[in-house]
Amino acid sequence: MSASKVGNQPATRVFALWKQDGHYYSGTVHSQHSSSSTRYLVKFDDGTEDTVDISKMRQCEVMIGDNVILVEGNVKGKVVGYGSSGAIQVEIDDGASLAISDVEIRELMIASRTLISQWKERMLSSDSIIPIIRPKPLQTSPSPSKLSIISATSVKGGRKSLAKTGFVITLSVGSKNPDQEKDNINLAIKNNGGVVLDDWSSVFSMQGTHIAGNKRWVATQKDLRWLRKDGIERVFLLSDDSSQKSKFLIALALGIPCISVEWEWQPFLLPAGFSEPLNARISQLIDMDWGNSLEHVTEIMSNLAASKLFTDKSILCLGAEFVPTPKSRKASSVDGTLEASRSVPWIILAMGASRVEAAFDLKSASSKNLQSFDYVVVKDNDEAVENLRESDVTLVHVPWIKQCLIAGRLLPIEW
Repeated sequence: MSASKVGNQPATRVFALWKQDGHYYSGTVHSQHSSSSTRYLVKFDDGTEDTVDISKMRQCEVMIGDNVILVEGNVKGKVVGYGSSGAIQVEIDDGASLAISDVEIRELMIASRTLISQWKERMLSSDSIIPIIRPKPLQTSPSPSKLSIISATSVKGGRKSLAKTGFVITLSVGSKNPDQEKDNINLAIKNNGGVVLDDWSSVFSMQGTHIAGNKRWVATQKDLRWLRKDGIERVFLLSDDSSQKSKFLIALALGIPCISVEWEWQPFLLPAGFSEPLNARISQLIDMDWGNSLEHVTEIMSNLAASKLFTDKSILCLGAEFVPTPKSRKASSVDGTLEASRSVPWIILAMGASRVEAAFDLKSASSKNLQSFDYVVVKDNDEAVENLRESDVTLVHVPWIKQCLIAGRLLPIEW
């Protein structure tokens, strides 16, 4: 690009990625990197600078409806208009009230998931970028967020710290007084503006389709999706310890953080559980910026941080105990759709399977050729399925599924 062209037009304004915290901030393209045609030195509006690839930059054009985060206070909002002198009008919902504030571009940051999902039409090409020709030496300086870890988690004014946050609670078998403990947790969540959820079906559609007189059930990726409820924008699993209860395992498979009742979630992530094959307690694989973008829940099935061990796999769960109870039939506490064996198909779907089928028996399955399924799941590794083991199918049992999820990898079938 010629110097004359640069001189006639202003340098390109962008929102660019600040790698240290995974958010996008406003700045100006300063110069092209000497060894790359797609990397540019960006000077952020707060004085920091970094070299950023063009794929991690967007045009600095904030539009009405954009979800944004205010740098000061780390408060989420939505762009609703434009004020005077280039100000952006942002509607802020702090859990206690709605307010519209005029802010400058430099006071905004964009969550990575939000930008990737909503800013596709604001991508840049090398031909469209006009840099400032004379770069200055790269400086090392703090994050443009201007927030320390401590201040980012503090409560400002009367803001409800758990506003728009939903919690599914499950306590371990070893809990001494589970009813009283759960009541205390419920009260603490509600007092801080949070919402207590009965189970994951409260915020995610989890129905599937019943076929063959309710003896076969099928679900695909599109059947597990976010349901907008009570203004909730992020969800967590809350427990006193890791467990193999269905609520915990579904959260683990979806990449939803499972946290200790101590709260302040990042420092109190529970282990995924104890892996018997690895003889170790394994940590969760979690996006540490969970909850800063609504897309974390609205696009839950495309969570790249979670271990999607069964991606693009077709899986048959063989046995009456796996078939979820039809919605039209009132479920008892024993056969609830999210409890025990009936939750296994949903756990598998959350682990990335493209199609999950649960059938009473071989006659009820959609195909008698079990080799058409990538895996056939049975409850236990017992003599009742010995004939299936000899039929050249990939046969696994529920404990193997659970241990793969905890370990974050596919374990040897022999286990």
